[in-house]
Amino acid sequence: MFSSSKLLNILLSKVDYRNDHHLWTVTMLNHAHQLRLFFVVSYLILFSITCLFWPYAKTDSNWLNSYLFFSSAIYAFLYLLPALVITKLIDLLAFFNNRYEKKWLLVSRQVAWILTSVIFLALYADYEIYTLYEYHFNGFVWNLIITPGGIDALGATISTKVTIAIEVIAIIVFTYLLMWLSGKLGYRTHFTVSRRVYISALAILLLLAPLEESVYAYSIYTGKDDFIQVSSVIPFHLKSSAHSFFKNMGIEQGGLKKLRLAHGKIHYPLETIATEQLATYPNIIMLVAESFRWDLLDPEITPNLWKLSQKSLTFDNHYSGGNRTRMGLLSMFYGIDAPYWYGFQQQKISPVLLNVLRDKGYQFDLHTSQSFDYPELRDTVFHNMPESVMEELKDGEPWARDHQNISHVISNIDTRVKNKPFYSFMFFESTHAPYAFPESMAIRKDYLKDMNYADLNLRDNIEQIHNRYINAAHTIDAEVGRLLNYLEENKLLDNTIILFTGDHGEEFMENGHWGHGHNEMFPEQQIHVPLILSIPGTKPEHIRHTTSHIQIPATLMEKLGATTNADKYALAGDLNSILPYLVVGNYNYLSVIDNSHKITFPFTSTDYFHYTVFTRDDQSVNADEKQEVIKQIQPLIDDVTKDCQRFVSH
Repeated sequence: MFSSSKLLNILLSKVDYRNDHHLWTVTMLNHAHQLRLFFVVSYLILFSITCLFWPYAKTDSNWLNSYLFFSSAIYAFLYLLPALVITKLIDLLAFFNNRYEKKWLLVSRQVAWILTSVIFLALYADYEIYTLYEYHFNGFVWNLIITPGGIDALGATISTKVTIAIEVIAIIVFTYLLMWLSGKLGYRTHFTVSRRVYISALAILLLLAPLEESVYAYSIYTGKDDFIQVSSVIPFHLKSSAHSFFKNMGIEQGGLKKLRLAHGKIHYPLETIATEQLATYPNIIMLVAESFRWDLLDPEITPNLWKLSQKSLTFDNHYSGGNRTRMGLLSMFYGIDAPYWYGFQQQKISPVLLNVLRDKGYQFDLHTSQSFDYPELRDTVFHNMPESVMEELKDGEPWARDHQNISHVISNIDTRVKNKPFYSFMFFESTHAPYAFPESMAIRKDYLKDMNYADLNLRDNIEQIHNRYINAAHTIDAEVGRLLNYLEENKLLDNTIILFTGDHGEEFMENGHWGHGHNEMFPEQQIHVPLILSIPGTKPEHIRHTTSHIQIPATLMEKLGATTNADKYALAGDLNSILPYLVVGNYNYLSVIDNSHKITFPFTSTDYFHYTVFTRDDQSVNADEKQEVIKQIQPLIDDVTKDCQRFVSH
């Protein structure tokens, strides 16, 4: 028989168990209410952020508007899905392992807070990038982050970094407060989210996600560019495909599969370069300015360059090979198109032009106010160059770096071996955003004082931003003037080729964009650059026909006695030859430009093949005209495709 004390203990233990179980049940319910409310509000916030991208979508029908709304709703859920799943797994793990301690619920909420904060931050970062440059977080942005000198190359001001830091902290704190407030409100039943409604909504969104991706996959397969363009504004789009399925269904394919040009082992040059021996070789100075567009060549803005242009060959309709530094320099030194960048970088192949200079015994002196690692010039243009001839200045104001580099260029020319020709290269950084200059060089007084990228009002401040750019160009001109004065005083102009150009241009909202490198967009302001070429013994002249950076190598090679035909190492002849069309590119897109249109398509296989068509003056083309333009330009596109395989062996 039980003693009375033993029986009492058993009864009390049952009461304690019931109390504990009841307390745990209440705690779990409150926990569930808190997370449901937190995730619902977080979903609405993510959907609202996704809606901020809508103005960039071209929707001219109810179908496209509906698809944009539908896609945004689905993707707001997909963004949140990892946090939902991981948080639920922790709750289930705790439940099935009888770990009813409150600390497990705390871990679950902390994970939800941290993961949701990361999601908010990722979407915030993508929106900031997209509003400035109109591309999402992609391989280029990742390369920017992991490559030494990449972040510095952006030219972010201190105020930009401080603002971003504050905004990041604010987002993390906001998410924490949202979790805390959800907990407070979750204890009050009239603020709770119905479990049935919550689960039903999740199930509907989960079931609809494949439908949204199917619409995208069908659009890719059938070539419905309008749906593809609408999808392109959605951050972190999955870009699903189902080519085999649609093919088996007997659906006619209207779109093309992914295209990858210039992929394979590089075979460059196609044959050994032959040169004839010259009695003397000219010195060569190449001056390249970041983001320097053609209309900066002006007697007020750049008086020294203007003066030089009056004594030189000036190419009035000259174009870079791209709207990015890499592609601009690739075209300028190799004479080839943008798709080759990746193969030449990975296989570390130096340009024929510099190889010939090396063979001729030139003294090298290479300077940049940016970095030789970003862009990766150590692996490409200046591969195999000794570090002793390469100087990169990365600290301090860009205009001060430009000044110091020009001082070193002058000093190194002065102390060179006098009986050997020299090659000097200088890359100016001042005209890269945020457009640096000392106050004493400001010729446009109404300029934006602080270029805070994180709080930049392009619409209201673009004129003041443009004025900064003009002041920066005026500063570069002064440095060029110092160098020219030295060359003249030391009687070096009679045997020195001087080349000045920009790696690409810069846009100031003339066509709705700021900066350069906007994926499928190649407006004139981003690709039209000046080219001044001073060649001893050549009469000054304005060249009116269209020219390109890809013609520079053949032009300089002729001055070095090269007898090998240019098509063995470049895609074009010298600057005297007439180009049938222009080719410009960036990291993913290539554009073929004739007298009437610009037709752009992806070439890296990161995106499915589709065409974007603009007029020569950067006006969009309607759908009916677009197909006719594509048909007309197709032979040019076929030629470009062949050129992008010329130096590739499979």
